[in-house]
Amino acid sequence: MAKILTVVIPTYNMEKYLDRCLTSLIVTNNDLLERLEVLVVIDGAKDRSSEIAHSYQIRYPQTFIVIDKENGNYGSCVNRGVAEATGKYIKILDADDWFDTVAFESYLRKLETLDADVILTNYQRVLDDGTIVKKAIYGYKDLDSLPSTVFSSIIEIEMHAITYRTKLLVDIGYRQTEGISYTDTEWVMLPMVHVKSVSFVDEM
Repeated sequence: MAKILTVVIPTYNMEKYLDRCLTSLIVTNNDLLERLEVLVVIDGAKDRSSEIAHSYQIRYPQTFIVIDKENGNYGSCVNRGVAEATGKYIKILDADDWFDTVAFESYLRKLETLDADVILTNYQRVLDDGTIVKKAIYGYKDLDSLPSTVFSSIIEIEMHAITYRTKLLVDIGYRQTEGISYTDTEWVMLPMVHVKSVSFVDEM
């Protein structure tokens, strides 16, 4: 079954958070779950991160794939994920973050109907105790498709809001700089100059 979305999860010593992260991706619709590809890239972790990730691969082999590699920092995990992604779209999820599973399932349904270079969603920053510290709402609730010129009106956009068409990244030869900080800024800005079509989904 063709994958609609690849979620890449760079992981280094995240045993405290990884179970919550991966559980949030297990949608109730089995057909949608089979169309989801989750690449957990273990970056030479020294804790139980790999063990936890492999337990999901054993239970959901159609969805979860664990990539164990030597430590190369965050950018190397992104590069490995992009290289191995088979989904039509690709999204990065940090191992200490998670999705609202119900909203994520609705998002997957919507992805099946879209054909854009980049898809924007709202997102929230939430503390471990459930306190919401930020809501990023882009304000395009009534629009299904947006022209690329919309970016001239967006002051702030973060990695969490972005899903790219995988083919776009392959076509431009996208490669994350390895061993640097602020890798999410590269993920936001470098592919964006090649984007020709945009959609907004008010689900996440």
